[in-house]
Amino acid sequence: MESSSNASGTGPGFPVTVVGIGPGTDEYLTPAALQAVEEADVLVGGPRALALFARFNKPGRIIDRHLNELIEYIAVERLSGRVAVLVSGDPGYYSLLPRLTGALGAEALRVIPGLSSLQMAFARLKLPWQEATWKSMHGRPMEDVLAALDHAGWVAFLTDPDHSPEAIAAYLDARGEGERRAFVTRNLGYEDETVEEGTVHTIALVNTGAYRPAVLIVRGGVDARTDRREGMQPNPLPAILPGDGSMGSSPSIAAIGLPDDVFIRGQVPMTKSDIRALTLVRAQIGPGDIVWDVGAGTGSISVEAALQARGGQVFAVERGLVGCDLIEANGRKQGVDNLVVVAGEAPEALGDLPAPNAVIIGGSGGKLPEILETIWRRLQTGGRLVLNAVTVETVAMATHWLKQKGIPFEASQIQVNRLDPVGSVHLWKSQNPVVIIWTRKESG
Repeated sequence: MESSSNASGTGPGFPVTVVGIGPGTDEYLTPAALQAVEEADVLVGGPRALALFARFNKPGRIIDRHLNELIEYIAVERLSGRVAVLVSGDPGYYSLLPRLTGALGAEALRVIPGLSSLQMAFARLKLPWQEATWKSMHGRPMEDVLAALDHAGWVAFLTDPDHSPEAIAAYLDARGEGERRAFVTRNLGYEDETVEEGTVHTIALVNTGAYRPAVLIVRGGVDARTDRREGMQPNPLPAILPGDGSMGSSPSIAAIGLPDDVFIRGQVPMTKSDIRALTLVRAQIGPGDIVWDVGAGTGSISVEAALQARGGQVFAVERGLVGCDLIEANGRKQGVDNLVVVAGEAPEALGDLPAPNAVIIGGSGGKLPEILETIWRRLQTGGRLVLNAVTVETVAMATHWLKQKGIPFEASQIQVNRLDPVGSVHLWKSQNPVVIIWTRKESG
């Protein structure tokens, strides 16, 4: 065995071996990686990496968020033994390598390459990747994805739970990039590995449930919307709309009809959970939609719409300053970052907003015909309009306007009775009936 005094060219201590373990399965380990682990005295890695080599019964330390303490631990351990730092994929591709190089010096390290997620993804797709570019979305703003598509070739996005393939695709779809060819690879190298093919639009519409490590690959460049790989037969993913249910147990939209008590109400009217749920079903909000909530009140509908349109944006229009404060507070409480509060009175406050895919009207301030004129003019083709009315006057005004314009519509009157405890018994407590009117803009 080498003595600790001459094992490294930078003074006392053994070299630290940074080992790329690929996806973290035996079949994709290189012989050099396996040999480095066998020779090591101490293993450092994530829980999955350490579990891969549990059979060697070597001391180990988990890589966690306390990186300064981890580097100190490695620096001390290398003085008396060989340390192997296990990183997923390839050490040169978004790993701990730069941190180790900066702390210990390049001369103190030995690096063993591994298969990166980028290499494996392109191998699964049988595509060359020498002209591809890539973008890690970890901790990056969603706006970065548009700039990345300037590259005239394949663009690979490294995703995370906050920037899932569906969320990125929805963001692009809402900005007119839905026709680009796209692929998603998940859990590469594992038994539940999947490869999905379609367009940005179809990927945006699918919710696969809990996040799994994934790479989203999108065709970049100005001509990408008509791209077809030679010999490839299009196999688009199913387009799932709210309530479709064709994905089995995986929900196609975020949960709707949150309990009323999760919202801060104050003294501002709030759409209750039963009516809110049905309103959102009628609105059919997709992951990348632009949504207007006019007369947003406390923002209960706005917040739930923002949860559904994770890759899009929701504009909550409210004339009352107290309501605006409540909408912002409820948005923060539910952790949504795609909700914009617009303080002002419709229709004037709608003028500078981006054209919507869905509009929900909860209040009109006596200007319903003018608001409807503005909304219908700005609503995108295929967009949905949903109006909630409590008074018969509002119902009459809305239906008269729609009939006058020749716009077909549907309506339901909903009477909700909630079970309330009264002493030792329960009684039904009636809420005000609400009329829900909805329609779809079939042409420009």
